[in-house]
Amino acid sequence: MEKLWTTSEVARFLGINDIDVEQLVQQGKLTGYKLGGQFLRFRPDQVKTLKSTMRFRRRTAVSAAPSERSWPQQVRDFFYFYDFYLVSAGLLAVLVIYLAATG
Repeated sequence: MEKLWTTSEVARFLGINDIDVEQLVQQGKLTGYKLGGQFLRFRPDQVKTLKSTMRFRRRTAVSAAPSERSWPQQVRDFFYFYDFYLVSAGLLAVLVIYLAATG
């Protein structure tokens, strides 16, 4: 019997993080087996099949210092994490300008 992989091993193999692996399980794209009622394990052949059928975008390590990432990556990360706030601030500014112009 082959050794089952942990969530971290699968994440490392696919080049994603642990949360993304759990989301793949929730979406039904990857089968996880619970050992002891709480520990997810994965069959390596299923993970390899998934990798061959899907494209994964590699993520930068969360623990990497900003100086270790290029400036385009830093800008992309900024907009990725703050997109909601930027859009909200823009809509609020448009609303304030509209109300000031009509008032």
